[in-house]
Amino acid sequence: MQLKFFFTFFIILILEFSTLNGQIIIIDREVLMDTTKKTIKGSFLTSFNSDKLKGNLIDISNRTEIDKYLKNNYVLISQFVNDLTILKKQILQNEGHFQFRLRDNDKRKYSIESYIQHQWNSTLGMEYRNVIGSNLRIMVFDSKNNDLYFGLGLFHESEKLNFSAVENNLKIIQSQPIKRDLYRLNNYLKYAYRLNDYIDFTFLTYIQLPVNQSYYNIRWFLESNANFQINKKINFVIHWDHTLDNYRVVPISNFYYSLNFGIQLNF
Repeated sequence: MQLKFFFTFFIILILEFSTLNGQIIIIDREVLMDTTKKTIKGSFLTSFNSDKLKGNLIDISNRTEIDKYLKNNYVLISQFVNDLTILKKQILQNEGHFQFRLRDNDKRKYSIESYIQHQWNSTLGMEYRNVIGSNLRIMVFDSKNNDLYFGLGLFHESEKLNFSAVENNLKIIQSQPIKRDLYRLNNYLKYAYRLNDYIDFTFLTYIQLPVNQSYYNIRWFLESNANFQINKKINFVIHWDHTLDNYRVVPISNFYYSLNFGIQLNF
């Protein structure tokens, strides 16, 4: 309990002592050009599909990001992601997250980044996953057309999962939702490549290990984005992510993926 309190207090200190003035996760193309002089930038990526032939199927996908640049060359990143699928008033899929991240705006060789996140995923039976943590962020190289960053840190994870995604023959083990709190080591690599003024790619991969006797049960998350600029305000985006998790709270599949296509509006 004392360790959890100290860790939370440390994150708050980092946030308080950073001079506010204002940007988020897709940054470094990660959403918009870093050469822009705006204090606040943002993007909105959404898709909507309604199909009567499939029985009133409605599918909505949204990715919104607001980035605020700070005077001390840090950026505050705010992100909302949600994928919702409804069939005949029944929700087949509802997943997403809110995230706030404070990080260097690619100016320092070494820097501290901190983040908090609230996540949910009905497909996996995840009622919530709350995360708070910090990383040491290291610039391996950063040139005009490509960059590579490495991160190493620690975060606390609190989650609650039910048995809705578990096969029926396994649900007899327990019917009530399960809660779990633990710390995880966090390692990541982020690579971005700009092919030309109109096409660029980003890749982000995380390796996370629980800080307990099951440290060998890793979670591997991979996210990739292909961005095709139509004009200054509009991009076409192909997004892929997957998670391989060998340390599930309930007995469900250890692999999950998502593929999205959409139009991104920048402002």
